[in-house]
Amino acid sequence: MPAADPPVAPAQPAAGLARPPEVTARHGTALAATSVALLAALGLMGLVFSSSPPPRLDGHLDVLLDGFVRYRWGFVGAALIAPTFVALLLLLLHVAGVPTSSARRSVGTTLLGGYAAIATLVYTSQFTILPRLLARDPELATWWYLHDVDSIPYALDLAGYALLGIAAILLASTLIGRARRLTAIGWLLIVMGVLSLAALGLHGAGADTAASIATASSGACTLPIAVLGILEGRAVRRRVAPGG
Repeated sequence: MPAADPPVAPAQPAAGLARPPEVTARHGTALAATSVALLAALGLMGLVFSSSPPPRLDGHLDVLLDGFVRYRWGFVGAALIAPTFVALLLLLLHVAGVPTSSARRSVGTTLLGGYAAIATLVYTSQFTILPRLLARDPELATWWYLHDVDSIPYALDLAGYALLGIAAILLASTLIGRARRLTAIGWLLIVMGVLSLAALGLHGAGADTAASIATASSGACTLPIAVLGILEGRAVRRRVAPGG
């Protein structure tokens, strides 16, 4: 009788190739919860500023003092957007199986860190630094009022969005071509990235109204991304659950 074939050893990843990250139900839960938190932050900011729009100023901030409590709460919501959005993107990269050794992921997440730092500084300053300046010198406070296009935070915010724009395009390229929802998120990230970069360029060219529209449109892309994040988180839980 011919000798039996030897058992075939399980396939091993080739040397130097990264293993895809392990995905568990907890990652799906975290992704859905983070997406809900992002929607809550967007909702708080949107509710406050739609009911009490921040005034456009003519060199002084006296008109802001009466409604400053509402103004603060609007930026409490805004300050939560960057950390929750970055966490959402990191979880999406994980469940998509993008290896941490990926150069695009490494550069993109580094830029995301820069964006989160700048955005958090800008938005928290509106309920920490600004009220102190208001109490001392309302004229000086205009330099730290985000809704003045000549202010320091406005320029910083656009710079942070530019970092986000580059990061979004890089990370989108790791998601497009995967599952349908991940691909849709990738294309939304590209739109967000292009608009974020355009906002900085338009502001530099003196087209402040167009820059504001581009910034707002870029920010609006987070809404469908958050909704898709919830759906993807639930899908991950079903996929990796026992018997799923």
